Amino acid sequence: MKKMFLILGILSILLITPFHVAARAPELDVQPEKYAAIEINGNKAIVPFLDLGYRERTLVSPYGVTNLYFNTPLSWKLVSGGEIEIHYDVFFSGADLDKVIDSTNPYGGNLLFTFNGQIIGTAPLEGTGSHTVRLEIPDTALLSILQDGRHQLTISLDAHFSCDYDINARIVIKPTSFFDLVFEESSPELNLSRLPSPFYLENSFIPDSTLVVVADEPGALELQSALNVMAGFGSMIGREYNMQLITIGQLAGFDPSLYHMIFVGTADRFPILTEVNFQIPIADGKFVNLPPASEGDGVVELAISPWNPSKVIMAVSGNSGEAVMKAGQAVSSGRVFVYSSPTLAFVSNVQVLSDTLPIVEDFTFESLGYVTETLSGIGVKSQEYIFYVSKEQVLTKDAYVDLIYYHSGLLDYGVSSFSVDLNGQVISSTPFNKESEQVTTLRIKFPPGTLRFGENRLDIRASMIVLPSCDTSGFSDPWFTISSQSSIHLPVATAGLNAEPLLKDLKFFPELFVTHSDLGDIAFIFPKSDVASWVIAGKLAFSLGQQFNPLIANLEAAYSDEVPQGIHDDNSMIILGLASETPFLTEFNDMLPAPFDMANNVASERQMQVVYRIPDGVSVGYLELMLSPFNSEKSILVVSGNDRAGVLLAGDGLLVNELETQLAGVFAITNGKQVATGNASSPFSIVDNVVPGAVAVNTTPIPEILNGGAPVVERPVWLLPAIIISSLIVVGVLGYVAVSALAKRRQERLKILAGEARANQTDEEK
Repeated sequence: MKKMFLILGILSILLITPFHVAARAPELDVQPEKYAAIEINGNKAIVPFLDLGYRERTLVSPYGVTNLYFNTPLSWKLVSGGEIEIHYDVFFSGADLDKVIDSTNPYGGNLLFTFNGQIIGTAPLEGTGSHTVRLEIPDTALLSILQDGRHQLTISLDAHFSCDYDINARIVIKPTSFFDLVFEESSPELNLSRLPSPFYLENSFIPDSTLVVVADEPGALELQSALNVMAGFGSMIGREYNMQLITIGQLAGFDPSLYHMIFVGTADRFPILTEVNFQIPIADGKFVNLPPASEGDGVVELAISPWNPSKVIMAVSGNSGEAVMKAGQAVSSGRVFVYSSPTLAFVSNVQVLSDTLPIVEDFTFESLGYVTETLSGIGVKSQEYIFYVSKEQVLTKDAYVDLIYYHSGLLDYGVSSFSVDLNGQVISSTPFNKESEQVTTLRIKFPPGTLRFGENRLDIRASMIVLPSCDTSGFSDPWFTISSQSSIHLPVATAGLNAEPLLKDLKFFPELFVTHSDLGDIAFIFPKSDVASWVIAGKLAFSLGQQFNPLIANLEAAYSDEVPQGIHDDNSMIILGLASETPFLTEFNDMLPAPFDMANNVASERQMQVVYRIPDGVSVGYLELMLSPFNSEKSILVVSGNDRAGVLLAGDGLLVNELETQLAGVFAITNGKQVATGNASSPFSIVDNVVPGAVAVNTTPIPEILNGGAPVVERPVWLLPAIIISSLIVVGVLGYVAVSALAKRRQERLKILAGEARANQTDEEK
């Protein structure tokens, strides 16, 4: 009866209590503590390890090692007087600890510090607790020994006492440690063969910025070249970097002393370049003393900025748009070939990806030109293999690699492994084990959709950790060997597979657009006068290069009033700008998920049941995705807005991670803070989800409903009275149950009292 009472009580509460959904407060994103910041005072700089990306590291006995790499600005040259201060904690444990804990450095263990390959000091393991050691950087250790110019600090632990005693040591290197550097200013080294340097330096503790400058009214080929330059730098750098496309007219709003600059266009476009001391000077809009044989060549030049000797100017130029395009593609490769002068290159021709490639179904790494490779050393090591795929093989479902490998027996099999990436996507992770010390063949299938027409990259990355060992008689470094006889199988795709339609969804951007390894299947379309759309295109080009790593970028570009037929037929298109300034849209506007009203640039949402009016003065961005009406294998993405600010918001929807992750469907609208998405058959407008103050202005039937589609479900008129009556019945039942329960309990109590009275009477009689 008690259970029945409880159930009925809960049911009653559920029926008579309205539902409220409370939104949980978002959890705080706790940021790691920043111990210090880089301080530059005159010719001295205090640089904390934390600001170099170093996080707390623990070295465990008997032996351990940690490394830190960094780059100084190109205009800095380290000189005498620099020091390094190391903060570290020492912890000891073990059964034999009490035997020697009171002695000074009883274990004979120490930390060894090397900088740029030179030993600069040691620190004994004196006892448990926090310690600090300050080391001078000798003159012999000031120059980098690494090919990329980075400086390297290595901290090694030698705690061999753990081999003789039951004592374990843990040394924690703290990120509060810092470099106290002394430098002098000098002009940066200029060498085209070392791109992306000097514009970008890996592990530099002072970030740089670069402006890509085009003419105020650039030709389509000049803009195309600028986009390819940005895609190339995205590929070379491989991470976020402050690179922005601007016009020469906008340059007046920037302080030129703060930026590296890359000028892309014919020489006559940039009178300002007469101030730059190029090897082939520019005067009166022409190259001075340009060799006659190079009149039609692309010209790439580097020089020190006349506005700041620590900054660099690069010209990506020529006497025609075609020459500029060749220069831009050469720069995008990141492997500019130089002769007598490292600051000048002439580009006579660029071999881009051919429209067709031969079909080779089976080949070995050796046939690709690779020898047997051995990766050695503790930590992460990698090897890359590049191979080509024809259009007929791209969609195969039966491709695989037979990887032949073997490795040393020094690895810690609990944590050591290797992974295989195909075009940046992990396709396999395999642990090392005792059996794979011998020659092993592993077949790894290529997932459908990971191959691209043209160059493909297979990256094998090994993480090798060794077990702590006191045996120093043999080789201590682990190794992993990849045989050149490893092979790849790439059959031609099954007949008819190419006809399968691709799923069109914004959440698959940009992968949906990239089927060629050189990005050559993508064309940017923008209005001639809309600089903002060029800026968005530049950022998208950098992002595409960063994600897909083309060997040579081959993006297409055209103005919206003169789109070549070749782009119609062969390219997926990213169309940017206001609809009213994009005549090309009129060819397929009615096919868009939300066609535009060309008079006011508003996406009509005419297929929606409820349409919302956007308040005056509120900017929104639109992203619309559709199958290309010119080629069923290609896609079209429209990046637009109800005004110019809205176009920028739409660009942010593709570039800002917090917004990009919200994209889905074929139509999205954003106010820069939120994204609402929908597909072409959505019954309700999505505008009110993101636009404050949006109001419904009309209601129209949905065509699917008129044609016998799913009906609209309305609340029955009897539902509310039924709930009220049911609630009253439940309350009555509860009252009846309660009264009955009380009466029964009263009767039972009377019986108990009567029994007790009889018992007492009996006791008295006795």
